Amino acid sequence: MGLKNPGSAYCRLIQNKLRLRYRCCHQDKLACERCEQHDKTIVYSCYAGLTEIVTPIKIDGKLIGYGFAGQFITDYKLPEEIEQLWVEGGFDVKDLRDTYKAGPFFEKPALDNMCKLFSMMLDFIVTRRYVGIRHPDVVERVMDYLDEHIAEPLSLGDIAAALKCSRSTISHKVKRKLGMNFKKLYIFKKVQHFESIIAASPELQIQEAAALVGYEDPFYFSRLYKKIRLACPSSYVDSVLRKQDLVKNNSQEPLRRHQAAGE
Repeated sequence: MGLKNPGSAYCRLIQNKLRLRYRCCHQDKLACERCEQHDKTIVYSCYAGLTEIVTPIKIDGKLIGYGFAGQFITDYKLPEEIEQLWVEGGFDVKDLRDTYKAGPFFEKPALDNMCKLFSMMLDFIVTRRYVGIRHPDVVERVMDYLDEHIAEPLSLGDIAAALKCSRSTISHKVKRKLGMNFKKLYIFKKVQHFESIIAASPELQIQEAAALVGYEDPFYFSRLYKKIRLACPSSYVDSVLRKQDLVKNNSQEPLRRHQAAGE
């Protein structure tokens, strides 16, 4: 998964301009070996300064693969080696710095939270999609119901009545399987949907996207979002806009070069 991923815009610059793809592949391989050796999720910084998460994927205790997430930045300063190689290659260091800083930034508490959520959600997806043919369990039914009614004000009692389960059963099973209570799961799902909406339509105002997931008060939603992501929703919007601008600029670069050559 990690070996075939083309990576972020910054990662592609390093691989294509400096021809260091082989180092990426080697680091991914070593990360998988460490992951298997320690049998747990690991976090590491690559040679180019990006932080990545690798977690083992298991079914019935048997390792079937690895899950990768990342290419986050935790420090806005570029590694000296990369910057030096870039300059020696005759490239504009400002382009490299700007592309690097456009990546998603997370401080350590947020990164730790991201690791837990990534491992939890990956485990859920694998269990749900690949382990035999069976009826969905209570937690899966709860999450499906939340997805389908994301804009509605729902209580634990509402979910219990809809799924014909007791409140205590839902609370116990959600806590046991996902490591969070129902209330936090409910907010987490709304945050996920908010981010999906913004990613698809970044021109929307925060209050508009928040209303689409059931929050008419944008300030209240902002407080809830910050509890989950340890950052304001505006930070996520900014990151989406930066990526959008970066993609646009990269797509226009060949045209600019062609026009310059014609001149």
